[in-house]
Amino acid sequence: MEDLKLPILAIERLRMMTDGEGVTTLICSMNCPLRCRLCINPYTWDGTKASEVLSVDGLYERVKIDNLYFQTTGGGLTFGGGEPLVHSKFHAAFMEKYQSTGWAFNLESSLQAPFENLERVIPYISCYAIDVKDMEPERYREYTGGDFQVFFDNLMKLKDRVEEDKIILKIPKIPYLHKGDEQKENEEKLRKLGFSNIVLFNYVDPKKRKKLSETALENRGKLITE
Repeated sequence: MEDLKLPILAIERLRMMTDGEGVTTLICSMNCPLRCRLCINPYTWDGTKASEVLSVDGLYERVKIDNLYFQTTGGGLTFGGGEPLVHSKFHAAFMEKYQSTGWAFNLESSLQAPFENLERVIPYISCYAIDVKDMEPERYREYTGGDFQVFFDNLMKLKDRVEEDKIILKIPKIPYLHKGDEQKENEEKLRKLGFSNIVLFNYVDPKKRKKLSETALENRGKLITE
């Protein structure tokens, strides 16, 4: 465990009821296998931001300041990214060592990872906030550059292994990609698969984004042109 390190972009404290019960602290880790055309956090993969690298105990030292909030509200840590499942060995080791704190552990994920990575953290996770992107395979591939089947298989395996109320499916309406009723169609497909805890939201308007790196702009240009 001493060799496990987590490269992080940021630690966001005092989040309220956004990804589980109570007050949570979000750990934004670096690295992501997807290249979503309108990625809200390209700094995790475009090389423009330096990461802070923490050990398991080092992360605990950084977040223990919020213990009182967690204990009072039933909150805890949320592992996000990037894609946190890239670092599943680290997260599993952290949760194993510090589960005695009584903190809740949550996961924000696109499920773009080998199932063994997901399986490794399942024993510890209280709430899964799943970023759906899209339920049409070719549209999913064109927007994310990822493999829809990996996402879908992991989602169904997760459904078979955990209680339904632990899974929140977040379905965006993405500018330039969803031009009609695609968001509602995505919701209907998921409801037919047996999911009911679904959140619809409007994705960030790319015109309101801060300055992007050339790498991120090139990636965005595959969907829209200025």
